[in-house]
Parts: sequence; structure tokens; C-alpha cells
Amino acid sequence: MPGPESRGAEGHVYLAVVGDMEISRPEPEKVFENVLPELRRADIRFGGIDPPLSDKGAPVQGKIALRNHPGMVAGYVAGGFDVLAFSTNHCLDYGVEAFLETLEVLEKHHIRHTGVGRNIDEARTPALVERKGVRFGFLSYLLNLPLGYNAHPGKPGAAPVRQDPLFGPPYLNEEDLEAMKADVEKTRPAADVLVVSFHWGASQSRTLTLSQKAAAHAAVEAGADLVIGHHPHILQGIEVYRGKVIFYALGNFVLDHDHPMFAPTVKESVLVKCLVEGKRIRRVSFVPVLIGNGGKPRVLTQEEGKCLEIMGAVQRLSGKLNTRLHISGGEASVLAG
Repeated sequence: MPGPESRGAEGHVYLAVVGDMEISRPEPEKVFENVLPELRRADIRFGGIDPPLSDKGAPVQGKIALRNHPGMVAGYVAGGFDVLAFSTNHCLDYGVEAFLETLEVLEKHHIRHTGVGRNIDEARTPALVERKGVRFGFLSYLLNLPLGYNAHPGKPGAAPVRQDPLFGPPYLNEEDLEAMKADVEKTRPAADVLVVSFHWGASQSRTLTLSQKAAAHAAVEAGADLVIGHHPHILQGIEVYRGKVIFYALGNFVLDHDHPMFAPTVKESVLVKCLVEGKRIRRVSFVPVLIGNGGKPRVLTQEEGKCLEIMGAVQRLSGKLNTRLHISGGEASVLAG
């Protein structure tokens, strides 16, 4: 990846992408201290924020309801995150008031949010970031949609791509799918590099759903350059479709709550590194990450057995999708074609 001497070059940009994050701790600004060297090397940092940042509202009934204190934004600020996908199955866990406070907190700290909004038009509006003359666009969507969590013209919420067995294979709402594709096509002229992320899949399952593959392929066909998956709390495979890379699930980058159903694999993740040259993604790679002592993520070294274990798992899962990886040291490159 670009070193300090090359990062200033016009059109030479490093995009770092991570998985789901939930920060709830004393001194949140220290949660990324073990990965800051890598995050600081990046020109743009993108990830997923799972629960709302608010102390307002009341929990919804009938599901696990999550929220974090708004002061936890200090962690995302310290990590240098530019864009956060908030289209999650927890975004409205404490109602509209907490949801809106989250948007306000992020905006106050100059962190762009994507996949959510005060109405459906805002939820479908891309987050646009320019670095060194390269325009990046980010769109996000929620497939695992609790009842009432989607935005409407007069209601806040998430940009939906609803899934249901009653829709029939691939179990996606056709109108939502067409709307997502229209968003991508509309954003395409405004972005040199277009990233589309989805909150999807089965929790703690390595198995891809038909809806995941269908949504990912539709996004690429509409013009996405990179597809990112959040939600499963576990790593899934990588696919190269029409020359574009799809990470079906990145795992958890920070997970500050415990659950008796969580397996040790919820602490395994990867940090995706995209090198952009000539306004195109030229190289996609990743390094294994482990949530370690104090719940802090750290990049694993090639000498550690866990590094090889995570690499091997991703390689096996990706091989089933006909994707080849080139592993060198503690980093794996995704090979196109």
C-alpha cells in the first residue's frame, strides 16, 4: 500500500474499510490505538456503526435493543472515520428521537452517514468524499429490516432492500432492488469510485444467502466498484464478479457487548485496503484483525497462528466462490479473473 512518501501524489489514494463497530466503554478515544498506524495511512476510512449514539428514547419490544452513549462518538473521531454506514437492524432500536440524535452527533463531528436519513430521499443519498482529485461515493442498504425501520417520504429510517421468503427466489423485493440500482446508476457520474454496502446475511453463519448474492450482483451490474457486507458478526467469503470485488462480511471491528450466543469467531475480522490510481481501484487486499485485550482491534502479524488461521478461513470460503488470493506475509491480495 502507499507509504508516506507516495500518499501525497495526486490521484493515488488509499481507502481503508472495516466491519461493524459498537463502542461502549470508558475512554472510547483509545479503542483504536492498536490499529491507528494503519488507519492513519489511509486517505479515507469507511466502516459500519451498529447501534444509535443516544441516551434518548425507549427500547423497542420483541428484539435485542442496543444503543451507546453519544459520547462514544469520540472513538470514531479518534479513528479518523470519514463515512459510517448506519443502515442497520439496530438503527431504530430506541425510536426516532435516538435515531435523529445519532445523525446529529455524527454530523456535528463531520462524519458522513450513509444508508439512513430523515426521509427516504436522504437515506438514498450518497455520501460523497473527494481526496486528491478522486471522487468517492458511498451508498448503504438494509436487508435485515425489522418492521418499521425503513424510511418513508415523511419518516426517518434506513434505505431498504426488503427480503422475505414470500417474495420467491432470490427473496428480494423487486421494487426495492430496482430503487437501489437506480441510486447506483444516478450516483455513478458523480463518483470515480463507488462503494455500496449492505447490512445482510445470517448472524454467525459462513453460508451466503441467495439474497446476498443477488443484491451484490445487482449493485455491480448497476455500476458499483466495490461491495461491502456488514451484520453477520463473522467473516464470509470474497467474490470477484465482473471484475469487481465483493466482501460478503467483514466481521466485527469493535464489539463492546457480550451475548451468550457469541462464538469466539466474533472477534475475528479483516481490514480491507483499496489502492486507487488513475481514479480506479487497482489493488484490493486485506490484513487479518483480532479484537484483543480490552476489546481493542489489532492487526495480526504473519508470525501469529491466528493470522494464518483467519487467512486460511477466508481463502477456503473465497475458493468456493472461485476467487483466488495471493498471500504474502500478513496480507492477502484479491486476484481479479
